[in-house]
Amino acid sequence: MARLRNKNKRPRFQMTRQLFYVWKHAGRSFIMFELAYKLLTVGLFVPFLSIIFNQILDLGGFQAAANHDLLRFVFSRYGLLSLIVIAPLAFMIIYTEFAVLIYIAYYGIQGQRARIRSVLLQVISRLPRLLGIGSIGAAVYLLLLFPLLDIGFGASLLPSIRVPNFVTGELMKSLWGLAVLGVFLTIVLLFNLLCTYALPILVLEHNGRFWTTFKKSSRMFWRSKWTLLLTMLEWLVIGIIGIIIVFLLLIGIIVLFSFISEEWANELAFGFIISVGVYALSLVWTPLFMTNLTCLYVKFANPYDVNVHIDGLDASVQWERRNVQNRTFIHRHRRKFATFSMLLLLTVGWGITATLTDWGEAKDDFVIMAHRGDVRSGIENTSAAFEGAIRANADYIELDILQTKDEKLAVIHDINLKRLSGRNVNVYDLTLAELQQITLKQDGDGARISSLDEVIEQTKGRIKLNIELKTHGKETPTYVATVVDTLRRHEVASQVILQSLDYDLVTQLKALDPQLKVGYIIFATFADLNRFACDFFVVEETFVNARRIASAKLAHKPIYVWTVNDVESVEHFYTLGVDGIITDMAAEARERIDLLKPPDDRSSASTISIGQ
Repeated sequence: MARLRNKNKRPRFQMTRQLFYVWKHAGRSFIMFELAYKLLTVGLFVPFLSIIFNQILDLGGFQAAANHDLLRFVFSRYGLLSLIVIAPLAFMIIYTEFAVLIYIAYYGIQGQRARIRSVLLQVISRLPRLLGIGSIGAAVYLLLLFPLLDIGFGASLLPSIRVPNFVTGELMKSLWGLAVLGVFLTIVLLFNLLCTYALPILVLEHNGRFWTTFKKSSRMFWRSKWTLLLTMLEWLVIGIIGIIIVFLLLIGIIVLFSFISEEWANELAFGFIISVGVYALSLVWTPLFMTNLTCLYVKFANPYDVNVHIDGLDASVQWERRNVQNRTFIHRHRRKFATFSMLLLLTVGWGITATLTDWGEAKDDFVIMAHRGDVRSGIENTSAAFEGAIRANADYIELDILQTKDEKLAVIHDINLKRLSGRNVNVYDLTLAELQQITLKQDGDGARISSLDEVIEQTKGRIKLNIELKTHGKETPTYVATVVDTLRRHEVASQVILQSLDYDLVTQLKALDPQLKVGYIIFATFADLNRFACDFFVVEETFVNARRIASAKLAHKPIYVWTVNDVESVEHFYTLGVDGIITDMAAEARERIDLLKPPDDRSSASTISIGQ
C-alpha cells in the first residue's frame, strides 16, 4: 500500500522541474531569439509600421488624428485601409515570435536544442495557411484579447493593452459603471482561459481555422483546469521566493557600493541595477510562459495531432556532423564565443531599449497640478477643493468649465448633474443662476457651483489655473470668445493656461489670442505629437512612454500626464522625464518629488514656462 501511495503521489513542483529540464536544452536559444526579436521590433518593425500608418493618415487628410478624430479615422475608408494593411503585418510579427518560442520549447521537451534559423524558416513556411478568413479570430485574439489580459508579458510588438485609467476611474464612480467594467473584464478573462492552448494548437498542429482551434482549446482547458491551478500556485510560490532573493541581492549590492560612494550607490548604481534587472526579466518572462504552456499542451494533447518535423533542427546534431579536423578556431571555441556574443548583445540591447523605452531626464521644474482641486478637501471643482490645492502646495489647479444656457461659464465637470447632486438635469438646459441654486453633495459635504469669474477672483495671485474647456455639444459660437474675454477682463492671461480635448477649440483659442498658452489633451493617438499645433500636451498615462516624450521634446513642447494617482507612478513619470502631472494627490506628489530632487533644490518652488 505504501508503494502504491508513493507511486500515485504527484511529485512536488512537477511543472517547475520540467521547466528546468527544458531550459537546460533551450535556455540559450530562448534568450538569443528574444534579444534579437526585441531589437528588430524596436529598430525595424515599429518604425516600419509607423511609417505606413502615418502615410495612410496623410493620404486621408488625418494628419492630426487623436481622441474623437481618431475614431472618425477608424470608421473611415482610410481606417479600413490601415486595418487591412497593418493588422496582417502585426499579426504575422506577433505570431512568428510566439511560434518560434513554442517550437524551441517543444524541442527542449524532447531533449533537443533547436537551431533558431531552421525553426524560424519552418514557422515562416507555415504562415500562409493562417492568412485567410479563418485567421480573423486568431488575429483578434493575438492583437486585442490576449494583450487586454495585461498579465505582465506578451509579444515584443504589443506587450499589453490597458483600458485607460480615466475610463475605469469614471466607470467605478457608479454601480452601473462597475457592473459594465466587471462584465467586460470577466469576458476578457474567460475568453483567454478558454484559449489557453490556442497558440500551441495553431503552431504545432496542422490546423489553420481558429474556431476549430478555440473549441479544442476549450475542451483541453476543462480537462486540465486543476493542473493549471496547481501550476499557478507553483509560480506564485517560486515568484515569492524569487522576489525575496532579488531583494536580498539588491540590499547586498547597495551596501557593497555604499562603501565606495554613498551618493553614487543611491542614485546611479541602484537605478542601473533595477534597469538591467527589469530588462533581463523581460527577456525570459515570455519564454518561460510559453515553455510552461507548451509543457501543459504536450501533457494533455494527443501526440498524434502534433505535426512537427524534428529532423535537421537539433543544433547539437548539426555540430556533431561537422568534421572535427576541419573546424576553425571559432568552431573549436564556439561556446566561449557564443557566451561573449550573448553578453555583448545583452548590453547593446539593454542600451538601445532602455534609451527608446525607459530613459528620461528628470525635470528640475516638475509641475504638479491638482486635478479638479484637492478632492479630499472638498467636492471636486468647488471652492473648498481649490483652497485645499493651495494648502497642498500645488503649482496649478486643473479645473473644468462648461457653457450654460445663458452662455455663461460654469466650473463643473459633468454635463449631467445626477452624480454630484442627485438631480437628472443638464448644464446646457439651465442658466448659471439656476445651476448655482443646486447643491452638490458628496461624502456628507455640500457645495455650490462656481462661475469662472468667481474662481479667478478666489485664486488670483495665490495659485495658477489650468482651465479645461469641455464640450456638451450645444455650445454657441461665442464659447471660446467668452473664455478669452473673461481672462482679459481679469488680467490673468499670464497666470492661466488652457487645455481641451477638442482640437478645434485649441486652434480657435490660438487664433483669438496667440499669446495664450493652450494645450491639447490626448487620450488616444498613434500619430507623432509634432503633428499637433499647440503649446503643450496633456497625455493620458496609459499612452505615455519615452518615445512619446521624445516626440514632444523634438517639437520643443512640454508634456504632462493625467491622472497620476499613486506615488510609484509619480516617481516613474518624474524619472521618465515628463514636465509634470495632473493628480488627485497633490500633497503626496509634492512630498515624493521633494525627496527625489537633489538636496539643494528641495526647498525651491516649482515654476513653469510653457511654449518657450
